[in-house]
Amino acid sequence: MFELSVACKYLIPRWRQLSVSIISLVSMLVIALVVWLIVVFFSVKDGLENSWIDKLIALTAPIRITPTEKYYNSFYYQIDNISSQADFTHKTIGEKLAAERTNPYDPNIDEEPPVYWPKPDLNLKGELKDLVKEVHQIVSALSEIQEPSITDYEATAANLNLRMLRPYKDKDQTHPKSTHTEQFLEQTAFIGSFDPNTASIAKTLLPLTHDDFQNLHYLESISSGTKLPTSILFAKIAEDASRIILPGPNKHGEGILVPRSYREAGTLIGDQGFISYFSPTPSTIQEQRIPVYVAGFYDPGIMPIGGKFILASHQLTGLIRASHHQDDTLQSNGFNIRFKNLADAHKIKVALVNALKQEGIDTYWNIQTYQEYEFTKDIIQQLHSEKNLFSLISMVIIIVACSNIISMLIILVNDKKVEIGILRSMGATSGSIAVIFGLCGMVMGACGSVIGIILAIATLKNLKFLVDMISRFQGYDLFNPVFYGNTLPNQVSMEVLGQVVLATAFISLLAGIVPAVKASLLRPSAILRSE
Repeated sequence: MFELSVACKYLIPRWRQLSVSIISLVSMLVIALVVWLIVVFFSVKDGLENSWIDKLIALTAPIRITPTEKYYNSFYYQIDNISSQADFTHKTIGEKLAAERTNPYDPNIDEEPPVYWPKPDLNLKGELKDLVKEVHQIVSALSEIQEPSITDYEATAANLNLRMLRPYKDKDQTHPKSTHTEQFLEQTAFIGSFDPNTASIAKTLLPLTHDDFQNLHYLESISSGTKLPTSILFAKIAEDASRIILPGPNKHGEGILVPRSYREAGTLIGDQGFISYFSPTPSTIQEQRIPVYVAGFYDPGIMPIGGKFILASHQLTGLIRASHHQDDTLQSNGFNIRFKNLADAHKIKVALVNALKQEGIDTYWNIQTYQEYEFTKDIIQQLHSEKNLFSLISMVIIIVACSNIISMLIILVNDKKVEIGILRSMGATSGSIAVIFGLCGMVMGACGSVIGIILAIATLKNLKFLVDMISRFQGYDLFNPVFYGNTLPNQVSMEVLGQVVLATAFISLLAGIVPAVKASLLRPSAILRSE
């Protein structure tokens, strides 16, 4: 306590030690500036990264289990193709899960399996192993997962065609009878099955705009002159966010969710069109069309295929996928596994791998965490690499900022030689003198950190105002909404805050070691004799 009181006394600005006071204030301001910059930067960066990962997981899952090539070549999968009870067609994972019989083959009716087929994989009872149901039971019973949710998914590809009808704002003089314009949008898209039990999908949904309401009103109304009152936009609607339901089939077709890029291309909620795909028939390949309409928009984040990824009902996705060879893309069908704590993904994967090995079915399944997906692995690795690089740069900046403490404390030691000699002659040990000047460095670092943290919190609270002001000044958005969303994260990262405070305190302590050692080596007799 004595050492701390003396250290604080030395750091109080005085006219008699003006040079030391100025250097001390400058050192604390530099540390405060560095802490402010690091806390703001990493809080926003971590918030964006967490937001991107949340959006990715909302569209996929923390862990996916997909069939391997051995699964598609197995007796369990191929037997449906020659079984009358299976309608002589291969079954999806969802259909296998709902099937009453593991082996639908009837030797009295169905043809004999080819000799080149692999032998059936039997359990201890001599029955055919139900590869799908066993995986489902293993996941449901796994103790490492709290409140597990396992659902099957399907994905495929098709062409999306949208027709965009818009009313004329001004009467067209060249075509006086025309009341609207007509545009078309066509794009090849990936179609994934929508899971209504995924409450996190709500984080990705974009709010409806006035134009969306106006378009719905225009498409549904008979007369085309009435405008929707803007006052209804402020009405409060009761909703249940625990379950999101995609609008079912109606007179306009199936409801689909499309990514943000479609809205930027001029699409509005209510626009109608169709999804086209080719289906083989006994004589030729015919184009099939399924009428759809835009039911909403979502933000895919930085997902590489997000601009072309459409969410549709499970029935629609399965219908389109059934027209293709189901084993063409090994990851087009599988299980999505969801749980609360994302940090447990790797531990749960290891537990699943061991459980599948114990049951002897591990070669039929491939287990991946969200960090290992083919379309996200490179991006997540790059984000982690950038975080490590920025952390290293931040550490160097903190070291440079705290280096001013060394010069300030050396000047302070030279200025306080007489007091050091008096303290030593009154019984203060060399260790106490070293602690005093070491605490001076820590107090400066702590004061600079507190000032920087206060500035960082104030900046994050007013981040939207600052970003809007800079955007207006430069004439375009400072952060592109396509990548960063409509709003930036403004929550202080407690992890970053703790790391910065500890790093600053530790480096400040190290910076005070050299002056502290110099002060402890001073001899009181030599100091007092020279004075």
